[in-house]
Amino acid sequence: MKIKCKDIVSFLEKLAPPDLAEDWDNVGLILGSSRQVVEKVLVCLDVTDKVAEEAVSNGIDLIVSHHPLIFKEMKRITEDDFKGKLIYNLIKNNISVYSAHTNLDVADGGINECLAEIIGLREVKNLNKYKSEKLYKIVVFVPADSIERVREAMCNAGAGWIGNYSDCSFSIKGTGTFKPLEGTNPYMGKKGILEKVDEYRLETIVPQSLLNNVIDAMLNIHPYEEVAYDVYELARKGKENGLGKVGLLSKPMKLEEFLMHIKKVLNAENVRLIGNSQKEIKKVAVFCGSFDQEYSGIEKSGADILVTGDIKYHTALEMIEKGLCVIDAGHYNTERIIVPKLVSLINDKFKGIKVAASDMEEDPIKFS
Repeated sequence: MKIKCKDIVSFLEKLAPPDLAEDWDNVGLILGSSRQVVEKVLVCLDVTDKVAEEAVSNGIDLIVSHHPLIFKEMKRITEDDFKGKLIYNLIKNNISVYSAHTNLDVADGGINECLAEIIGLREVKNLNKYKSEKLYKIVVFVPADSIERVREAMCNAGAGWIGNYSDCSFSIKGTGTFKPLEGTNPYMGKKGILEKVDEYRLETIVPQSLLNNVIDAMLNIHPYEEVAYDVYELARKGKENGLGKVGLLSKPMKLEEFLMHIKKVLNAENVRLIGNSQKEIKKVAVFCGSFDQEYSGIEKSGADILVTGDIKYHTALEMIEKGLCVIDAGHYNTERIIVPKLVSLINDKFKGIKVAASDMEEDPIKFS
């Protein structure tokens, strides 16, 4: 079976749902067609001119990037400026581009989790609050002989999770009434006759991202021609996605030792140090890419140090005034780590295509 662009997009958007992206962001399929057949995928941090030429030379069908190809408003696409020329080149060679940006930063298994994992943190938690997923309750009325099949189908589709408990539901027995009319094909009963049957009120909980899947699974297995069900939005919120992470090192380190550790695991020749920690470092906060100047999570967590990238001068001054110790390991180094992981995930999911990381990327900032 041929793999299409929309199949890969669907997979990536389960990993990093688009609604997790910041309002100002531009994520999703940015260039190309969802119906395009894909045989070769190139994964990168940024779609630069060199990456585009690499894609053309290697017959790539789809580029998956972290940073969006189109971010600021564009009023025209011509060969007269560098961005227009790049896009024009991709279009001419039938290369699609998909970007997952801030949604990939905060998603489960996303860049911040990857950064925490590479550093070797355990007991990892969210650093700053970001978005809580909405929860819904589905209530459906089911004949007694089908209650287990319907319940199982809904839970298999993702319903019924409360914390670390799965298959959570509630049911109560009652009497359902209906009268099949002309043009119906009832599961039980006769046309024109009021029926009273033993039914169960089955209810369970489901997150917003899985709501449609659970409803479809329920409708597909339910025996009734017309299914009676209700959906209620709950005041209670579901999973909280955070900006940044915080966790513990397996053993405390002195600052100099920790600096060397960060350089090694992030393959960074140089890092910038802001502030100074006289105590041993055990609790570490991470925030991939550009730090957003939200200090409350760092202060509340009691982190001994923050590992991030792209600290501005005045932000650095504020951090020192607040008594924070920060390692600026660079935007590139704190985010490029997701590229090999995406290559592995796409390869594992789609066996019939070739997926590779770009060989043409490097940190644009050099120290001399």
